[in-house]
Amino acid sequence: MKKLNEQQGLTVENEMIEFANLGDEVVVTALDRLVVLTKAKMTALDMVKTIATLAEVAQNLLATLVKNCGTCEDCGHCEEMDTENIKLPDYMLETAGIPKDAKLIAYAEEDSGIVRVEQAEYDHDIADIPEDIRELLSNYGICMGELDALLVKGEFLHG
Repeated sequence: MKKLNEQQGLTVENEMIEFANLGDEVVVTALDRLVVLTKAKMTALDMVKTIATLAEVAQNLLATLVKNCGTCEDCGHCEEMDTENIKLPDYMLETAGIPKDAKLIAYAEEDSGIVRVEQAEYDHDIADIPEDIRELLSNYGICMGELDALLVKGEFLHG
């Protein structure tokens, strides 16, 4: 694992560039939570091999999630999960003293017609995962209930 140097950023040694078969010119692509170096000029085979490598990275991340969440086989944790974020108008949040980007939770008072909404004590839950990614993770067999619990806890699973 490499630490970032605040003044120089991250340095990639020539040996690493050579090991990765990137050639003399590279393209740096910065995405959300990922920086990728690829060849500047790629053949179809280069592209296929790059896709295979990215798939291997994805498989390793999925394996880490499976290790930490377990697989789901009618575990009971995944039924009736709240997969939508609660949204309130900004003026209402401001009046209540709740930051605009805060995670909200709701509680219903039984048979009262009252639903209370307040700021959650956590930053993320399963509702923050896009539906297509939730479906992919579920199809992979990952227990969504355990994943939700890990998201709420916010613990490091890797590194």
